Parts: sequence; C-alpha cells; structure tokens
Amino acid sequence: MSATLPKSVGLGGDGDELLAIDDVQRAFGVKLDQADAAQWQTAGDVFISLCKKLPAESRTDELWARFAEVLTSQTGVDPKAIEKDSRLLSQSRVWVHVSNVSATVWIAAAVMMVAMVSLSLL
Repeated sequence: MSATLPKSVGLGGDGDELLAIDDVQRAFGVKLDQADAAQWQTAGDVFISLCKKLPAESRTDELWARFAEVLTSQTGVDPKAIEKDSRLLSQSRVWVHVSNVSATVWIAAAVMMVAMVSLSLL
C-alpha cells in the first residue's frame, strides 16, 4: 500500500510565497520570526512559527483552518485539502517556468520599446 503525499500549498517559489507569508502576518497581526524562514518547508513549519507569536488563548481548534485559508489565498488551493505536512512549494514547479518565460518576454518587450524610442529620437 503506497502512502500519498498531502496536497501542496501550491506556492511557486517566484515571490508568491512572500505574499502568502505577508498575508498570514496581516491576518493574525503578528510579525513572524524571519530566522525561522530557512526551515519553512511545509505549512506546518509556518504554522509552528505563527503559534509561537500568538497568545495561548488564540491557539484554538479553529486556528489551523483559518491559517490554511489565509496561506492558500495566493494559490487558490482548497484550504481543506492541505495538511501540516503539505509542502509550501508546488511539486510540479511548472509555474516557476511559466513565470520565468513571462519575465523574459516582458524584459524583451521593454528593451524593444527603449530601442524604438531611442531610434525615433535620432
């Protein structure tokens, strides 16, 4: 019998993870310890950092559900589908490649516009 991995949070590693962490900080009114960030591999890792910052009375049974909803707001992943072992970054990494191609196209377009403006000024 094979064990299946929990669904990824779906972050692409292209900056959306920074937005997701910022969303968590704003939603819960805390500043997460950036020293912990190097160890954040799963949703549970971030959740532990959040719990360290919250008063004990805030750590209710509903906290995980609220956290999962905020954390997945950048990705559209169903917050009920993620678990504490869910990886933060998407397993497929397809979106990283899409983002890289998109950035390259925008840079090329900007260079072409600058070149066209420069030529028109001559």
